[in-house]
Amino acid sequence: MAEQQLRVGILCDGLVFQRWQADAILDVIQVPGVVPVGLLVNGAPARPVRSLHSLLYRQYRRRLFKPKAMELVDLTAALGDWPKLVCTPAVSGPVHRFSEADITRVHQLRPDVLLRFGFNILRGPILDLPTHGVWSFHHGDEEKYRGGPPGFWEIMDGDPVTGAILQRLTEKLDAGRILQKGWFRTVDHSLEETVDTVLTASSGWPAKVCRAILRGEERAASGVESTTHAPIRRYPGNFTFLRFIRKQAKNKLQFHRQQLNAHEEWNIGILPQPIQTLLKEEHSLNVRWLPPPAVGTYRADPFGYLGPDGQLNVLYEKYDYTTGTGAIHRVRPKADNILKRSRCMLGGDDAHRSYPYTFEHEGQIYCVPESAATGRVTLHRVNATNDALEEVADLLDEPLYDPTLFLHEGHWWLFGTRAPWTNVTLEAYHAPALLGPYAPHLLNPIKQDIRNARPAGTPFLHEGALYRPAMDCARTYGGRVVINRILALDPFTFQESAVKHIGPIKGLYGEGLHTLSAVGGLTLLDGKRTVLAKAQRVRVQKRMKDRVTGGDKRKANT
Repeated sequence: MAEQQLRVGILCDGLVFQRWQADAILDVIQVPGVVPVGLLVNGAPARPVRSLHSLLYRQYRRRLFKPKAMELVDLTAALGDWPKLVCTPAVSGPVHRFSEADITRVHQLRPDVLLRFGFNILRGPILDLPTHGVWSFHHGDEEKYRGGPPGFWEIMDGDPVTGAILQRLTEKLDAGRILQKGWFRTVDHSLEETVDTVLTASSGWPAKVCRAILRGEERAASGVESTTHAPIRRYPGNFTFLRFIRKQAKNKLQFHRQQLNAHEEWNIGILPQPIQTLLKEEHSLNVRWLPPPAVGTYRADPFGYLGPDGQLNVLYEKYDYTTGTGAIHRVRPKADNILKRSRCMLGGDDAHRSYPYTFEHEGQIYCVPESAATGRVTLHRVNATNDALEEVADLLDEPLYDPTLFLHEGHWWLFGTRAPWTNVTLEAYHAPALLGPYAPHLLNPIKQDIRNARPAGTPFLHEGALYRPAMDCARTYGGRVVINRILALDPFTFQESAVKHIGPIKGLYGEGLHTLSAVGGLTLLDGKRTVLAKAQRVRVQKRMKDRVTGGDKRKANT
């Protein structure tokens, strides 16, 4: 039986691409089964924009706007041997139409897919010529933001997220058939960071869809028809751009003030009801909070188990602002809310540990803490004397954030996120047994959505359906928890939908919520308030100074 192939061509303006485009192209041509068929090079002369209406924005883009994702990359070495067709479209305003002669020449290449990284707005027969259509990115949520420029109107409107789609083009502008879609945080004080994240994080989508088509996924290339009627945005006029500059500067000043003066203090709460009851229309949030943590520390990410005596044990991250690291501690909450000194179960060294995801299997209490600093995901178990976590085995030789391990329909599943988009990009691995070996899901990353991707606690069953808590980090890290219903999960497919938003819980710790975990008939959670942590303020001041002097050029994780 002949190996299935996918014949791919590229619509372009030459062999020099923006970095994110180059990454997308190189990812595609490295997919086994992809066959390059040619470059369709735009032969229409460039028409410079001479309008004074958007002069300030265009000057800003030319002189000051420098996202790394838009740096130019020459792909002559990678694409120079491809057949080239110079196609000169008929130009009508922003619309390009291929001539009959060029359509005939392109047809002879027999493309299955054309990736659009050049030309302008395409119309006409070229859209239906490839078997699976012409694929093009639109960096914006087409339900609200058609047109452009990317990220600009989201900042102007105060929208906390910026979307992106990979679409199969139709005659309707920025409203084709959606092949992939994701959402990323709008960095309201930096258009450059917003655009850099959206372009870079979405660049792998064409390769992902190619892999799905080659596996025989029928819906992968058909996509979902967009029903948007959103207005089409244009480049901002000069007065609008001046308002944008003012707003961005104001947002940046507020951001720096928050970094200096508003620091997180998380604490643990106990909800005396099973986690499934949170799916009810009217659910109780009568939480009993533990006493406040010591000054300069916080308690977060609670997971629990019942000891042989029926006593509740809670594992959690104890974070110390002085050292800037977390360790896994255990506490035994009692009804009188009087706590004895917590016990360190894992950590106390220079490595940061958090999210002690805990579960029971065959009579053993296991824990998979986040320990990205070690470069791996390691399974632990509570020792016989209940005073330490002992190492069992490494499950992955690569780090995951908030690793979440669960058994579903005979398969072990390990979910987590990966740097640098720890709040956005969900990865999945699966294994036939608890100790592995774990294989990556063929759709990794299975989801890119800052609103409900990052794991936030214990997956659970309710009336035969599987649900997964996830963080909503759209406005801030750990703003609230979203409960997703998993609709499809196997080594080849994944689909889920958000069904419930929980928190933040009004009261003393009412500024955030990022963990929901089940233990017996109880639900453990955490809540946030902001305080002034002097050690963190010193750390932030040093980071700001380093950036000014060039000593620290790292950008904040988005």
